[in-house]
Amino acid sequence: LVFTFFPTKRAPVFTLPQYSAYRGERLTQRRFRIWLAATLPSKIFLYASFLSRIRLEFDMQSLSGNEDRAAAGCGPTKHTYGENITKYRMVALDLDGTLLNPDHKVSDATADYLRRLNEKGFIVSIATGRSPGSTLHVIDALGMKSNSSSGFPLVCLNGARGLEIWPSGSKGPVKNNSIQAKVTEADLSVENPGTEGALCIEELFHEPVPRKTTLKSLQLAKELGLVTNYYIGLEIHAQPTTESHYELTRRYTELTGTEILHCNDDYEAVIAKSLPSKMVVFCDTSEIDTVCSKLQKGLVGEAHVVRGCPPWFVEILNKDVNKGKGLELMCKRLGVRLEETIAFGDGDNDKEFLSMAGRGMAMKNAREAVKNIADGVTEWTNAEDGVMRTLQCMERDGQLAFPY
Repeated sequence: LVFTFFPTKRAPVFTLPQYSAYRGERLTQRRFRIWLAATLPSKIFLYASFLSRIRLEFDMQSLSGNEDRAAAGCGPTKHTYGENITKYRMVALDLDGTLLNPDHKVSDATADYLRRLNEKGFIVSIATGRSPGSTLHVIDALGMKSNSSSGFPLVCLNGARGLEIWPSGSKGPVKNNSIQAKVTEADLSVENPGTEGALCIEELFHEPVPRKTTLKSLQLAKELGLVTNYYIGLEIHAQPTTESHYELTRRYTELTGTEILHCNDDYEAVIAKSLPSKMVVFCDTSEIDTVCSKLQKGLVGEAHVVRGCPPWFVEILNKDVNKGKGLELMCKRLGVRLEETIAFGDGDNDKEFLSMAGRGMAMKNAREAVKNIADGVTEWTNAEDGVMRTLQCMERDGQLAFPY
């Protein structure tokens, strides 16, 4: 257009016949420029109107989709038009502060929804800092059906131990693979007071705290005047010596529903019996950060020390153990890729867990440090069935994979 309106070359000198032809061409060009100047604004207007109409239709489609999501209690989708959506095959759930409500129970609505997902082939699992014994009643409440090849997948003790749980008499055949070759005394039927009847428990992996680290941890806690929980098998042992110690162990029993066995021999008998899957040092909430810092400094390079949630205990694990590693081992057992998993959590012990999953979701009630590393934050707390409602939104968006 610039060159049409503003010719860059001067007209040459012509003979009369040549000039007549040149003059006619120039008149034609001038008429074209006049016509273009007269019609160009209207053409631009029509083109802009066409683009605006396309954009309006796209916005109306997006608004309609988000209105549908809002009607279902979901927020606006983060996925853009035409974007490929990941299909997730498995969800791994923390318990306290995540799946469980403030009364430390799974709501009926959440249990029913997770059961329906499981019946369609979507894998539901638990990844918790709790001991196996304090988790079995939650699994029983979910009422998941196991099949002949795998039971309910449980990563417990913050990743130190991986188990599969079957109702009594429903256990499938044991396959000979690298993980199941580590099966130990846990492959047996146990009676659990929180469930009806016996459950079969098979151990898939276990990384206990080394003996040297165990002895050093118990000594550090003793010097701080604190009581320690010692976890072996399905049991928890402790040696409370003050009223404050007894009160803290009682509070833990109320939280988890698990009885703590008291000892008075500085843990000698339980140390001789087995190394701990983990240890928990109790303290006052106001001292949690100080105690955590002292234990981290005292066990640097020897143990993985984690701030507890609720914030009145500190956990001590094998230095190579965390929930994320536990999830990775469990996924290997189930034949699921990490990128096909969703993880929900709220505490400091969930950081690696959320980071390693395909999509790590921090609860609305999670600590800020956890929200900062997560892929997303739920719009609801654990008191508002946040896990269920978030999964419902993901299902509505077509992000969950159902084999059948």
